[in-house]
Amino acid sequence: MIAYFIYVSRNVYLVLLYEVATAYRFLPQQELYSNFNPSNNIQHKYTPNILEVPYHVLIIYSNLFCSGSLIGSLTVLTAASCFWKYSDEKIMVKTGSSVISDSGNTYLVESIKFHEYYKHISDTDNDIALLLLKNHVVFGAGVKKVILVEPETVLRDNTPMRVSGWSTSKLTPKVGNVLLWSEMVVINRKECKQSFKGLITPSNFCGKFNIERRLYDNGGPAVYQDLLVGIMSFVNTNPNKPYFALFTNISYFYRWIMLNTKYFLEKRCVDTRDTDLDMATYEYTN
Repeated sequence: MIAYFIYVSRNVYLVLLYEVATAYRFLPQQELYSNFNPSNNIQHKYTPNILEVPYHVLIIYSNLFCSGSLIGSLTVLTAASCFWKYSDEKIMVKTGSSVISDSGNTYLVESIKFHEYYKHISDTDNDIALLLLKNHVVFGAGVKKVILVEPETVLRDNTPMRVSGWSTSKLTPKVGNVLLWSEMVVINRKECKQSFKGLITPSNFCGKFNIERRLYDNGGPAVYQDLLVGIMSFVNTNPNKPYFALFTNISYFYRWIMLNTKYFLEKRCVDTRDTDLDMATYEYTN
């Protein structure tokens, strides 16, 4: 909202308030039609190489784990619900590996920022958290940051997404405790509300998956054409339909992410005198 003060007479001003019109863009530009038939190949299609998802990280605390997305050399984006049993334990982030027990570089989390209004409307509302690492990650072929979708971007119904997440020991040894991914599509909010009701809020959106491609943890990235569009927040684990998952909307939180990243990094510069950190170009060069 913008306020204009117009002089009327001495000590008298007329205040005019105008609402700023927000221009939304659709992604993709053209309307899509439903043709949802994801592959059920449980080999390569279900278990990606880390080179295919180099932005995916493992988050570990206590004896629990979940997923996150590397968005900078010091910052990881995930779901606040990842930390449902968190009580100030040491948090570690591992990059460059598609197997939980395999080799990879591990980094200590220095600070964590939960959204101020997490669970404000429902358990899935504002389900987002930002992690600041103690040391810069080492980038390479299997470790890269992901690009955030722009603010004021609306995903069309039937938009395809690739979503990655860690497995569970309950699966067969071939896909147990390894990185999985699933092909999903964005579905209409009204259709999703019929099943999830109050879990649908302005901060999230809904995707549909094939039962053979279900994921088992949260915090993982949902990517469309190399853009991070969502964070896995909740998935229906019931063996019966509907096979829906909820995602925190990255476009909705774009400015929150940027503001808190800026705060994190500026504070770090003051506290540690990090001479390797160029605040002016951090978003684009790391």
